[in-house]
Amino acid sequence: MPRPMVTIRRSVAPVVALVLLLAACTGDGDGDGGDGTGGSGPTRSTGVVGPTPVLSGSASSGTFEYVNTGLRVVMEIEGTAGTMEVDNRTGRALPRPAFYILGATDGHRVDGQVADAVPVPPGERATFDISFEGIEVGDIGAIALLFGQDNYGLFVRTV
Repeated sequence: MPRPMVTIRRSVAPVVALVLLLAACTGDGDGDGGDGTGGSGPTRSTGVVGPTPVLSGSASSGTFEYVNTGLRVVMEIEGTAGTMEVDNRTGRALPRPAFYILGATDGHRVDGQVADAVPVPPGERATFDISFEGIEVGDIGAIALLFGQDNYGLFVRTV
């Protein structure tokens, strides 16, 4: 029987590959903007080719959430800093939290920092200050959650 963390790691790789593949899609290649109007469809003024940004969220701030089997982690990011709140209802202690970011346009990895990271006991909630450099919130393709050496999966942007 496979170990749960090995299974999680194996299931994350296809998800990351799909995110990167979708990020590389820029249109149907016929030059009409995909809306049948001969190229007069919506455009972005940034001049950057890449995925459509989250329309409901700010390009400089965002809320990202991870929820799975008794574990809820919420990241509130403003600029290149924020907080990570871990609510551990898993029934077991979790090693120190960590994270990394994958860029939306090219999948480059940006390591995040969790200040004063400590293990989170079962039934406890902990909040950590986080920071990162080299990417803006609007350019985040995915955020991966780590506890110790184990990759737990990807956050979902909620705002």
